[in-house]
Amino acid sequence: MAEFLVKLADERGHLTEQLEHGYSEDEVRERVTQQGYLVYWVKPRGIFTTSSKFGRGGRIKHSSFLIYNQQFLTLIRAGLPILTALELLIKRQKDTSLKAVLENVRERVKGGEMLSDAFEAQNMFPKMYTSTLMAGEKSGNMEEVLSRYIAFSAWP
Repeated sequence: MAEFLVKLADERGHLTEQLEHGYSEDEVRERVTQQGYLVYWVKPRGIFTTSSKFGRGGRIKHSSFLIYNQQFLTLIRAGLPILTALELLIKRQKDTSLKAVLENVRERVKGGEMLSDAFEAQNMFPKMYTSTLMAGEKSGNMEEVLSRYIAFSAWP
């Protein structure tokens, strides 16, 4: 579960910011709204803000993400199921921000979401990445498309 910073107003109009735990911005927004608050915004805490671009100002380093993808590709090529590969990489992940995101992705995949949808729901990865994952899922050739993405993103 990820942490989100929520700016809200109570019935008297007093503004406050509070920390909430949840699986997505939408889920946190819905829960806080049901509690009777007016929600101004919900932002992931400690990873990226929704206005940040991947790799700029965030805490997930491009190099960590690239290494994750290289390891993920290796496990997929070895024949491991996606969920098993995710679980192994989460256990070994040293970047705590990336680990938190991957845990959220794993929970979504366990819940039946496609891998591409689970990464897209994080609102922090490039559209090219989530589209690449979707192409791999639809074509049945995750290895090839992920390999091409890694080669593309490894360029300086």
